[in-house]
Amino acid sequence: MKKVVPVLALVVLVAAIALVILRPGSGGGDPGRPGGLVDMVGRLLPSRVLTDADVAGRPCWDHGVLTVPAGGACATALPDAATRMTLCVTAGLPDVRVQGSSYGPQHIKTDRLGCAAPDPIRLYDDGSRLYVTCRGPVACRLRLV
Repeated sequence: MKKVVPVLALVVLVAAIALVILRPGSGGGDPGRPGGLVDMVGRLLPSRVLTDADVAGRPCWDHGVLTVPAGGACATALPDAATRMTLCVTAGLPDVRVQGSSYGPQHIKTDRLGCAAPDPIRLYDDGSRLYVTCRGPVACRLRLV
């Protein structure tokens, strides 16, 4: 009995630590930032940033700039090889979402798309698509950084 209590306490402690590290949304509640073990493993894996050449010739894109008319929308299929994308909003009020074939949509908060210090957007799975809807009376422009 004396040996069971310390072993049980150790198991509970390890389980609590694992829950803190592995819990979804441990990056502050933003589903676009998984945090914990997922974030750590993501930094160790090789990454490939989405480039101008990846979106050349696709609808709404011109030389690495995505333009969506006021009140309009644009969907872009992203190459499976790309694992990161960094966008900077230069005009308008865009609603930006990324969705893959396996994971639910990521809603990218506008504060992550500022040109001063934009955050990279992780592309988690194959078949990812970028959806941009332009809210407001001004056309939206986003630039690949």
